[in-house]
Amino acid sequence: MPKKAPGLVIQLVNEDYGFVVNCSYPNSFRILNRTQYDILMAIDNENDIQSIADRLDIEFEDLEKLLSLLGKKEIIRFDDNFSTPQKPDETKSLNFWIHTTNACNLGCSYCYILTLNTGKGMPDTVRQQLLHKFVEAVRIKGIKQIKLRLAGGEPMSQFNVWKTFIPEAMAVLADEGCKLEVAMITNLTMLTDEIVEFSKKYSISYGVSLDGVGAVHDATRQFRSGSGSFSLVDANIRKLLANDISISVNTVISNHNLFGLPDLTRYLISLDIPYRYSIVKGEAINAEFLNDYLTQSHDIMMEAIDAGWKFSKKYQFCDLKPNELGFQTCASGFSGGAIYVDGSFKYCHVQFGTETSSSASIFSEELDLVDMIENGEHHEDIKSADCQKCKYRSVCTSGCPVYRVNNKDPQCSLYHNFIPTYYTLQAQERLKLLRNYGMM
Repeated sequence: MPKKAPGLVIQLVNEDYGFVVNCSYPNSFRILNRTQYDILMAIDNENDIQSIADRLDIEFEDLEKLLSLLGKKEIIRFDDNFSTPQKPDETKSLNFWIHTTNACNLGCSYCYILTLNTGKGMPDTVRQQLLHKFVEAVRIKGIKQIKLRLAGGEPMSQFNVWKTFIPEAMAVLADEGCKLEVAMITNLTMLTDEIVEFSKKYSISYGVSLDGVGAVHDATRQFRSGSGSFSLVDANIRKLLANDISISVNTVISNHNLFGLPDLTRYLISLDIPYRYSIVKGEAINAEFLNDYLTQSHDIMMEAIDAGWKFSKKYQFCDLKPNELGFQTCASGFSGGAIYVDGSFKYCHVQFGTETSSSASIFSEELDLVDMIENGEHHEDIKSADCQKCKYRSVCTSGCPVYRVNNKDPQCSLYHNFIPTYYTLQAQERLKLLRNYGMM
C-alpha cells in the first residue's frame, strides 16, 4: 500500500502542471504533470496500487513505475519508515565567525555589536593562537575544512594584518591536509585595488550588507559625517563582479527599509548575484507591510524567472533551507562558533559583550576547538513541541536559536505562508527550463 510522506507539499501551479516536495527529504522537489498530480492526490494511505489504478483507469504497471520513481525521494513509501535529516555523529568541517575588530567606519543606529568602537583589532598573539588551535583540531579530530567569516566592526579596516595571516594559515593547513576558506562580512566601503588583487589570488568571498537602493540604504548606513554610503557600495559591488570575485548580499528587513524591497529586488536581480533577505531580530516589524512588500518582490522574481533568472541559486529567505534541509539552523553548537578579538569563544557572535552561561577561550590548552564546541552552550536543539511536529521543521529548523521566543522563531506564521510560495517560484523556474529544453 503506497503512503504519502507526512511532510508533503503538493500544489498545482496551472491547469496542466504542479509540484510535489517532501519537506523532510533533501532535494525531493519534483514537477508533476496533471495525471501525476491526480495520482498523488488519490493516494489516501488506505488503498493499494490496484485499487488506485482501477479508480483512475490507469495501467497497473504504469502506476507502479511512477510510484517507484517517487519512492526514491520518499515522496511515497510502502511502509511508515520516512526519514528526517539527522545530526551526524561528527564533523570534518569547522565554521567560525571571527570578530576581527570593534572599530567601524559607519554609524548604523541598529548595530547589535555591544562592544562597537570600544577597542582595537585582534592582536597578533590571538591570531597565532587561532592558527595553533586550527592545526590542533586537524591533527586530533581529522578536520578537513575550516571556513572563516571575518567580521567586526569593519574587517577591511584590518586588512594589513590579515593579508599576512591568511596566506600563512592557508599554507600551514594545506600541509596538514586541511583547506582554509575565508569570507569577509563587510559594509564594502573600504575596498581597494590591493584588496581586490589579494581576494582574487586567495579566493576570498564577500558577504555585503545592503539595506536598500539609494536613499533607503543611506538612511540607515551612514558615515559618521552623516553622508550616505550607497554610491560607494554600489561601485565596489560592481568592481568585485568585474573581477570575478564571489559576492552575495544580505539585507536585514526592518520597518525602516521594507518599503524599498521591490526596488532592491530589481537591483539585485539586475546584478545577478545571490542575496538573502532576513527579518530584523529583537524588534517588532509591521507584518501587514512586510507581507505586502514581500509579495511585490515575489512578483518581480516571477517576471525575472520568465526572463531566465536562476531563482533557486540566487535567493534565500532568512535561514530557510527549502531544498537542502537541515537538522539545525547554523553551525553553532555542532561545527562552529564565534571568536572575539581577545580569543574568547562564544556560541554566537550576537553574544559578544554579554555574560553567557559558558565561558571558553582559544588559549585553553585543555580543549581543542571541537571539544570547545561540544562543551559549550547548546541552544540549537531547544525547540517547541509545535516545531518538533511541524512538517516544515527541517526547512526552518526553528530559526535562530538565540532569538527564539517560546522556543520557536517569532516569524513562524510568516514562514508557513512563504514556504509554499518559494516552492511555487521554484516550480515556475523548473517549468521554464523544461520548456527551454523542449521537454514539455
